[in-house]
Amino acid sequence: MSFEIGDVLSRALQITWRHKSFWGFVILPLLISFLAIPLYFLPLMFLDESAGSSPSFLVNPIFFALFIVLHLVIVLISFVLVTFGYSSLTLGIVRVERGEAGTTFKELLQDGKKYFPRMLGVMAITYLGFSFVFFALFACLALFGMVTAGIGFICAQPLIIVLYPVMMIVYAFMEQSQAAVVVDEIGVTKAIAKGWVLLKANFWRLVLISLIIYLGISIVSSIVVMPFMIPFFFFPFLFESSNFEPRTFGLTMIGFMLLLMPVLALVQGVTITFMKSTYVLVYIQLTHSSNANPEIQEAAA
Repeated sequence: MSFEIGDVLSRALQITWRHKSFWGFVILPLLISFLAIPLYFLPLMFLDESAGSSPSFLVNPIFFALFIVLHLVIVLISFVLVTFGYSSLTLGIVRVERGEAGTTFKELLQDGKKYFPRMLGVMAITYLGFSFVFFALFACLALFGMVTAGIGFICAQPLIIVLYPVMMIVYAFMEQSQAAVVVDEIGVTKAIAKGWVLLKANFWRLVLISLIIYLGISIVSSIVVMPFMIPFFFFPFLFESSNFEPRTFGLTMIGFMLLLMPVLALVQGVTITFMKSTYVLVYIQLTHSSNANPEIQEAAA
């Protein structure tokens, strides 16, 4: 039971480039969620231009509570929209690899609704489960650092560095579980179990291909986005300026973010489509190829 990393990456790149409509399943949810980003700069509009003033939302608890509730609502809506897009995107990749019809954007958007509830269940369980684990871990590290007057933070640095590859492996597991929902049309618990079996049986290969994906995507994203990030380096100097005007700064930030968001959405659309294609192809080769482990094939049944 194995897969050729070079063949998988090459095929994923072909699917990503030849089926550009697939990018839309990532771009559209991101653009909708990105439209809420300017709301986070609205508190700047309530700053008094006199020195030493405090934002209204820090003084008024009702405003602060509404701001938190709005943030949670935005996160929830974004999560649902992204999951729906991933359902259609995964279905499109599977159909292309199988040579099936129905790969237009409209057809996939319609047919992807079938997998949305199960995909939402898989993503909710895996994301919430691992988020709780990481939150508890970082909370313990924070408490340890406070008790030891900061020394604990220094001692915990190696552990924090190790967490990066751990998070990468966790993401590979979640991607395999999501692919199982569409490829084998199985339920939430079976898909998660299938993803776990595949991770254990192909641990080092999944680690290697995940490392290649993340390094490649990071390099490409940095090259494209870095020029747009240059203005942010000058913002700290604006805060220290005597001519600093919070309202003008807030409007400038909102305008700049509206210009930057389409670029970020396009980069995410291409890179996530490539990443999804890679993991779906890996799943198909591990479970449906002629040299796949019979136990793995039986687990999908």
